Amino acid sequence: MDYSEFARQLAGDTLRCYQTAFDLLMKRYPDLLPPMITPGLLSDFFKWLQTRERPHGRGIRRGVKKSTIATYWRKLSKFFSWLEGKGVIEANPLRSKQMEFPTVRYDNKQYLNRKQMEQILLAVSIGIPWKNEFVRSRNLALISVAVNCGLRKGELLALRVADIDWKGGMLTVQGETSKSRSSRRIPLNSVVKQHLAAYLAQREKRICTAPYLWVSEATNDPITEEGLRYLVQVVRAQSKVRFHLHQLRHTFAVNFLHNSSYSTLKLQGLLGHRSIVSTAVYTRCLPPEAVRAEIERMAVLENTL
Repeated sequence: MDYSEFARQLAGDTLRCYQTAFDLLMKRYPDLLPPMITPGLLSDFFKWLQTRERPHGRGIRRGVKKSTIATYWRKLSKFFSWLEGKGVIEANPLRSKQMEFPTVRYDNKQYLNRKQMEQILLAVSIGIPWKNEFVRSRNLALISVAVNCGLRKGELLALRVADIDWKGGMLTVQGETSKSRSSRRIPLNSVVKQHLAAYLAQREKRICTAPYLWVSEATNDPITEEGLRYLVQVVRAQSKVRFHLHQLRHTFAVNFLHNSSYSTLKLQGLLGHRSIVSTAVYTRCLPPEAVRAEIERMAVLENTL
């Protein structure tokens, strides 16, 4: 974990994923020793993940998604490769011929359609009886930035007032708060600028001096992850849209691809991905209607040949 945090400079959310994967491995095998790390043990571990039962709300949930298995596979494989490099184990068992990376089908729709977003924004703006105008304008601006700028949760929470360039119409994501560890600038459209301006006006009325953009209702302290999670829960209940915060990032990506002639390279820069492969994952969410114009242009081209 020290190597991942200080040498690789991985972001907090990524580090927590590594820790979770390792903790689950140790939960299954409390007395695990390096010689025991074999393809057979890992096969048993992934079988356990897919069959174990655990509490979920008022019921019981069994197993995990294939995409979750793939995530644990990647995280543990990094750890085993590190052990291999240190000479602790002979080889990474997840890279052996006996182990095959799970095939993941992404059939679930991660983005939110226009109607769903309208329901969410309507709930935040007038549907929910917030305690005061400051809270209403803050929450509306926060949701607006999330869906119009495509930020990760950690990036959203780490925003500072100084990160907004009103003259240039840009929002800066600082490298130290980004998963990619690189800074990037995102243009602000007219809608998000309107919501941000209204919120900052309310901040001024409170004489708020906190450097962080999103502050709590009663103090100058920044909003916490728990506070953000509670906000999403309240909006879900009022809007009747079952969503999680990261879906707003997916929605941003799909909307951008839909309206910019499928420019994945441009989207890569906006999302802060190191690899185009990471950006390509978002293309799986594109609805067929999004490429109708491109298909029609192919027919026009055919008629000119």
